Amino acid sequence: MAEVMEARINDRINSLIGQDCKDLRQATELVEHYRSLVVITKRKLNQDCDLEFPTNIKSAFQIQKLTTQTVDFQIEKLAQFESKLCIKIQASDNAFENITSDLLRVHSLQQLNQYLTIVQDIQEISHSLASAIQGKDEAKMVNIFLTLFEDNDCENSVIGRLNDIQAPNLKQYATNVGIYWHKLLTDKFARELERTLKSMRWGFKECDSLSFSPSRVNTIKAQLLAEYLFLIKSPVEEHEQLEIITPSIAWQPVNIITKLLLAPYRQRFQYHFTGIRQTNRLDKPEWFFTQVLNWGKEVHLFVGMTFQPAAVKAGKLNYNIRLEFIRGLVQLIVEKLAVDIEEISHDGQLFAHLLDEILAFESELRENFGYPSSFPSVISVVTQPAYLLKWISLEERFCAEKMDIILRGENPWMLIGQNLYDNELKIPKCADQFMRLLEAIKERYNILIQPGHQLQFLSLQSDLIENFRRRLVQLHSCGEVDSIHVLNAINYLTLVLSEWGENVHYLHLHVALVGPISNEIHSVFDHPVRELKIWAQDLIERLATKAVNEIKAKSMFYRHDCWSTMPDHNSKEPFILSPSAGEMFQIMLTALHNLERELSLNLFYLTLRIIASQIDEFLFESLVMNNKFTPGGAAQFSYDMSRNLFALFGQYSQRPELLFKR
Repeated sequence: MAEVMEARINDRINSLIGQDCKDLRQATELVEHYRSLVVITKRKLNQDCDLEFPTNIKSAFQIQKLTTQTVDFQIEKLAQFESKLCIKIQASDNAFENITSDLLRVHSLQQLNQYLTIVQDIQEISHSLASAIQGKDEAKMVNIFLTLFEDNDCENSVIGRLNDIQAPNLKQYATNVGIYWHKLLTDKFARELERTLKSMRWGFKECDSLSFSPSRVNTIKAQLLAEYLFLIKSPVEEHEQLEIITPSIAWQPVNIITKLLLAPYRQRFQYHFTGIRQTNRLDKPEWFFTQVLNWGKEVHLFVGMTFQPAAVKAGKLNYNIRLEFIRGLVQLIVEKLAVDIEEISHDGQLFAHLLDEILAFESELRENFGYPSSFPSVISVVTQPAYLLKWISLEERFCAEKMDIILRGENPWMLIGQNLYDNELKIPKCADQFMRLLEAIKERYNILIQPGHQLQFLSLQSDLIENFRRRLVQLHSCGEVDSIHVLNAINYLTLVLSEWGENVHYLHLHVALVGPISNEIHSVFDHPVRELKIWAQDLIERLATKAVNEIKAKSMFYRHDCWSTMPDHNSKEPFILSPSAGEMFQIMLTALHNLERELSLNLFYLTLRIIASQIDEFLFESLVMNNKFTPGGAAQFSYDMSRNLFALFGQYSQRPELLFKR
């Protein structure tokens, strides 16, 4: 601090005196100035100065002195309090050490008491259930059981309260008791419900009618029993294992109520469609598909209206027993096909027929019953790896045969639709049939849930598009089909595939293919569309060049007209087209008319621009640059262009002069 003060004083003196060491006259004045300041300061600080001039500093010193005395007094009091407090803390610590062991023992006894209380509660509930189950008060049994277990997170039941307690043995004991009584009560209520359903003649032949109407007494009893069965749950119900049908097919087990409702239908299904019965035929899968659909149509509404209220009362708001019943019926088919599919797959015709029936069944299931696509379905049998490959192979073979029929059939290049020449889009029949074939494939595999399965069919679609393109190339190369027909076909394919690429179905497949983190949104058909567009551009340029060459062939007389000697035009006579240009313009008119009539409108406009560009270049280089013009020749040429060439192209363009910039 002293060094800092010394440095500040030196800086101050240097700034006042300056850097010239010869001029030290100010030093004397500076010394006298500071000496007088010291005297004045001493006079102000002197406490014995004249009372007529009291200072603020003196008052401040007095207040500070009093404050210091007060603080010292308080510090002394705190020191005394600290010594007394330390004595008391030491005494308390000794007392706490003496009772710690007793407190731990008390806490342990309290835990033991709670533990034994819970054990006693479980035993009392068990005794109450044992006596109640001998009687007929079913509601009482359910209420007593719910005090034992309702839900794992329910504080109103014993097992629910144990959820967050670290007592594995007690939890296991309570769970075992819950499982025991759950089984007894479930068996009891299930037997009662089964007897009630039989008295309703549920599942009998007369039940297979939309007019099925059992007695009100039986219906109410069945609803009540169903509610009881919904209410009582097993403590391990959430960990119930899946039913393994095949190594790759596992289903969530159906509820006990649904299982009882399905029991007579399962028995009838197994009677008719298993074993050596005549109705069990590999070539007639439509028989059991139709039967299951009929059963569902006849009773699914009754199941929903009768037993859904019971589920709602029991708190199962998201449980749909009607759909669960349909799911159980579907499982009957899956179990049968899991056994038969191996034998069926060896016969291509049987396998193809089964596929058709499965797809029709799945479609009707969703349309008639609102069966969710997330639910297990019969399609899972044929999407097992080995059978999925066989399915795709069959589709590929069928499509190859169909493609031959499309391209070799009657009038494959005939344009479809009414008023053919008035349509902006010219669609050859073969192109339309091919796109319908691709759409049919999409409709068949659209029912699949897993994107991986759908992507395999998308790959098949892409291969078919490429094969169709190659077939068109072959037909065009060997001269069987002209460029205009091929252009109309690939133009239609390009437009439809581009539109499909923006469809939600194909956008989802694109995400599944490239992942959700792709920077840009593309189409799954980008590659085939790009290939088709490149070929279409090449064909358009060739078509335009061919038309221009025909025009060039008829332009010789016009190009070599007497432009350099042509006399001035008589102002009294109107301009007329140069006689030498008549044949050239006639060929041009015919070519453009035919192209507009035969090409799709978008293709025609592309061809028109190329033709105009080539004619523009040709006339400029071969006529304008190779000739000298008299004023009369220039006026005649201007008239031929502006009133004839531009007018001709003006039928197809609003600004034809822009097509002929040169």
